[in-house]
Amino acid sequence: MLLLTAIVSVISIKYNNINASVNGNGFSSVIFCFVVAIAMYKEHCQLAVQNSISRKDFFKSSICVITIICFLCALIDLLLRVISQISLFCAGTNNFNLSSFMFLFYPKFLERSNEATVTAAGFFMSFFICLMFAALGLLIAGIYCKLPKKFRTLYCIALPTCGLLPVFPVIAAVAVTFPGFAEGFSALFQKIMGIPSGNPFYGMVTFTVVSALMAGVCYRLLKKTDII
Repeated sequence: MLLLTAIVSVISIKYNNINASVNGNGFSSVIFCFVVAIAMYKEHCQLAVQNSISRKDFFKSSICVITIICFLCALIDLLLRVISQISLFCAGTNNFNLSSFMFLFYPKFLERSNEATVTAAGFFMSFFICLMFAALGLLIAGIYCKLPKKFRTLYCIALPTCGLLPVFPVIAAVAVTFPGFAEGFSALFQKIMGIPSGNPFYGMVTFTVVSALMAGVCYRLLKKTDII
């Protein structure tokens, strides 16, 4: 969130005729999908299995539910974006709100595509981002349910403090200590995201693959989860 705010601030300062702002609805949608996936899996996993619902059916229904929720959240974001474009407050500026902040990295796509294509791509980008974070929520809940009860409280404490907070310091330390590795990794990341070619559809495929991998790991954990 801080990184995004910094990017938006630089754009607003450098280009006076661009009304760039943080899309709060987009962030709330991502957080909503993430939390729904965690709560749904955690609260209903053992209940479903104890009521003779197979693990496979439970997992398939969970995937269907979060997919529908992510689609609806992306649709709501699109509608709110369209409403903001026709608002009187947008008069006299070139609003950089055709899609989520990811399109800051795809200026070539914005230049060569019409508004309808950009809007559609922004919708699918929002959908796949929400889906990826929902799959992350399933994975986190799957690990929680797989752990013995005596370790679950420790897991809930350690996940944000030891798993999330050190991410940026570790990345910064690696970039300073191993600049060659950091540059190579950065180039690879940009390539799979389609940033050099200005193709956001590469990014959508990347989000889909990451979501599928996390869902696959979660399903493997579900098959080995003991029902207490």
